[in-house]
This record gives sequence, C-alpha cells and structure tokens, in this order.
Amino acid sequence: MTTADSGKNWLTPMLETWRNRRAWILEQQIAIARIAAPTGNESDRAALLQQDWRACGQLVTRERAGNVITRVEPAVAPMGAVECAAPGPLVCLAHLDTVFDADQPLTVRQEGSRTFCPGIGDNGRGLAAMSVLARVLQDPDVRTRLQRPIELVLTVGEEGEGNLRGASRWFDDAVGRSCLPAAAVAIDGPGDCTIVHHAVGARRRRITFTGVGGHSWADATTPNPVHAAGACIAAIARLADASRPGGVVAMTRMHGGEHLTGVPMQAWIDVDMRSLDPVRLHTMSIELERIVQRVIHDESAREPARAVHYAITTLGDRPTGMIDNRHPLVLAAASATRAVGRIPQSASASSDANVPLARGIPAIAIGAGGTGSAAHTANEWYDDADSEIGLERVIRLFVALGTADTLSH
Repeated sequence: MTTADSGKNWLTPMLETWRNRRAWILEQQIAIARIAAPTGNESDRAALLQQDWRACGQLVTRERAGNVITRVEPAVAPMGAVECAAPGPLVCLAHLDTVFDADQPLTVRQEGSRTFCPGIGDNGRGLAAMSVLARVLQDPDVRTRLQRPIELVLTVGEEGEGNLRGASRWFDDAVGRSCLPAAAVAIDGPGDCTIVHHAVGARRRRITFTGVGGHSWADATTPNPVHAAGACIAAIARLADASRPGGVVAMTRMHGGEHLTGVPMQAWIDVDMRSLDPVRLHTMSIELERIVQRVIHDESAREPARAVHYAITTLGDRPTGMIDNRHPLVLAAASATRAVGRIPQSASASSDANVPLARGIPAIAIGAGGTGSAAHTANEWYDDADSEIGLERVIRLFVALGTADTLSH
C-alpha cells in the first residue's frame, strides 16, 4: 500500500458495504454448492460463475481446459506499457471441482449459522469470494489505484485425479505468453487466519493385481489377487506408521473380485503419499514398490506357474514448494490478517498454489472467511458466523498487492 493511502480511508466504505452483504454472499455460496462439479465435469458450475462475472461487467473467457478467466487492467496504464510489462500481473485462483461423484445428493440443510452440504466450504466459499473480488476490482476507487493487472482464474481439476490440471494449464500458457505473474494467491475454503506458504507434495498410485482366477474350492491354492492386495494393505499401513512425521501414507480406495464363489482374477488398491519433502516422497515411492514385490513373491510362491502379477499406475503427482515467512507476499497476507483482528498462522496444505510454488513463483493459499469441517465428506458443513472478517482479509490483501509495489523485496 502506498504511503499516501496508509490510512485507507477510501477503502472503509467498500469494506462496510461487503460486511452488510454477508447474507447475499452466503446465497451465492449455497447456489454454487448446489451445482454438481465432479473433477472433469465442472462445466455447469463454470457456466454459473461465468454468467455472474459477466453480470458485474467483467470480460470473461473460458479456455480449452475449462478454466474461466477474467483480467482486470489498471484504469490508467503506465506510459509506454505493453501487455505483461513490469510489474507482472497478480493471479488469483479458486478451484471449481469437488471430490464427489455426479450422483452425490447436494441437499442443503441449515442449522443456525451452519449450512450443511457437500462442497459448501471446499470450495463453495472460495468461489463465492471470487464473485466478490470480481466486483471489488471493478470499483473505480480500486481501478484507478491498480498498479498491476489482476487475473481471476476459476480452475478445473484441482481435486484428486485432476492433479492440479487447470492451474498447471494456466501457468503453462503464461510461460507461452512470456507473461509470468509476480505472485499467485489460491482462495480455498473457509478461514481467516492461516497463510499456506508450504505446499504439500503428493504421489498417488493405483496398484493392480491380476491372476488366472478359479473356483474357490477346486482352485483354492491358486495365487489370489485379493490376498495380495490385503497383504499389501497391511504392509503399507506399517509404512505409514514408519513415515511419520515427515510423510503421510494413506490407503484411500480398494476393490477386488468378480463374484462370491471364485478366486478373483483382479484386485486394486489406491495409495496417497504426501510430504513437504520431495526426497521423502521419492523414498516412500521406492519403499511402496518394494512392499508390492515382496508380497507378490510370497503369494505366488506356492504355484509360480499361476502367479499373481502387478502393475503400478500413477494417478497424480503434486509438486512441493515453499516461500519463507519473511517473503513480501507472506508479510502482506500477515498484515491483512492483523488488520482484521486475527493472528496470522503459517500453514501447509495442497492446493492450486503448489503449481506456482514448484515453478519458483511466490504463492500462498488462504481461506475466505467463516469456519467449517468434514470437507471431502457428505457431512461437510460451513459456519457463516463472523465470515465478514475473512472476506475483508481477502479484499485488503488484493488491494495491497494490486495497488502498490508490495511484492518487492
């Protein structure tokens, strides 16, 4: 923020306006959550937000990957400025997709200040905040003070097997345009005090076991893919215990067998490995394959001619990355947090911010106000009490980043 604007008196009326529109914001959040958006099928939700942005005067594009993008330029461009000239743009990302299948009921239930609905917080809250930001950035008091372009990007494929596809596509395109941003902020879920500047990396693997199968009585000694899967699950559970505190290993899905009375021909299990340390991630991946090889050898030893075979398929790789808590971007977020009466808390998580952090671009992830729990479950809830505090933090941060040379070391 500039010295001349240090009091930020011009910002006060805008903040008051949005405090008084808390009910409207929650209505937008609920409307967003009611639209199914499984990873890979976000188009209906994207269309809703695209229409909303256009209604508030933004020029909106939807690129081939499915991301919805609007770019706000300073009202007065610097003398001789060309597209992507310094200072670089600021990008704000919020993901459209949820972890739920298309047939997941999206029933909304309200109890006091709490709203229950799958996806209501993750990322219904972040997307509702993007509707607010689209309007804030059109405000003349903001536009005339902007010193850098700001791009708002609704990303596809952030969750699970989406593998950060939308964010990766946006940054790939930015490289192609020679238009890398000065910084990136991901808005993801509720919250008003945490600042995620450590990106948790992940490696997701599917292990498939195949055999010849047979009759459960007549071929009882035939090597069994489900037995192999079960033995792997037990061994991977021990790997999970051994990996802490530097890494986390979780069995997340499993399936096997074709019918009740047969030795199965196939089984599979999914494994999610996470760590802040890329070396630890690599070590866990190697150990995982050793476990599978050992189990397959033991299961097939009785009848090598009818051995169980395995294949390991990559479902996703999320990179790690970080910036120091003394980086200007983190300091700006901390200042905005204190300005709303909260104590900044450093945090680590996996989000769209992983992509820029892994590429050396300063990035953080923050919440958009309110509180919540049970994300990624059918029992997810969001509490709107005091939600204006977190939203004000978002507005203050983007005003600070967009209207001054806050990002310079």
